[in-house]
Amino acid sequence: MGLLINHKYKWAYIHIPKTGGSSITEILSNIDGTETIMSHGTINELGNIEDYFIFTFVRNPFTRLASWYDHTKRDGKSQSFSNFIQRIDSLDYLYFPQTYFTNHGKTNNKKISFVGKYENFNNDLTSVLKKLNIKNINIPHLNKNLMWETHPNLNSDKLYKFYYNDIWMKDWVREKYKDDFKFFNYELDI
Repeated sequence: MGLLINHKYKWAYIHIPKTGGSSITEILSNIDGTETIMSHGTINELGNIEDYFIFTFVRNPFTRLASWYDHTKRDGKSQSFSNFIQRIDSLDYLYFPQTYFTNHGKTNNKKISFVGKYENFNNDLTSVLKKLNIKNINIPHLNKNLMWETHPNLNSDKLYKFYYNDIWMKDWVREKYKDDFKFFNYELDI
């Protein structure tokens, strides 16, 4: 995991939680000159840089939150999805809107150059790697839900849709992540 910067090649990567960042970090951390600034941070933590290729990946807020829920179950925490939402700590950066990571501290000279989408992960990451002149890389799938090992053809959208069985849950996500829906062009329903 990491907020990564490479001064040699003038790029930076903002790792937003639950967007495929562990896989991206695995690739980028092996590039000569790459430094880890912190595990997760905003564009602000990149410091005074200009003319860098700054990129990130985002995810549909509904599936991102459901993926967090599944992640907590891996850690042995047993609770309903409803209880999980009700217990989210508003001060825990892991649950901050994705726009917080991309916009907090941006300037005219320091802003996101490319936003990849988790839903188009392999194609978008391949485009980024090509831009960074990184070739012949197998894209790993790290930190994935163990469910995909036993059910590789499972449709995650259908599974995650099942979690939102009360309208208040959808409304809660729409309100908390309203800027994510707007800025990253996601549908307001799962």
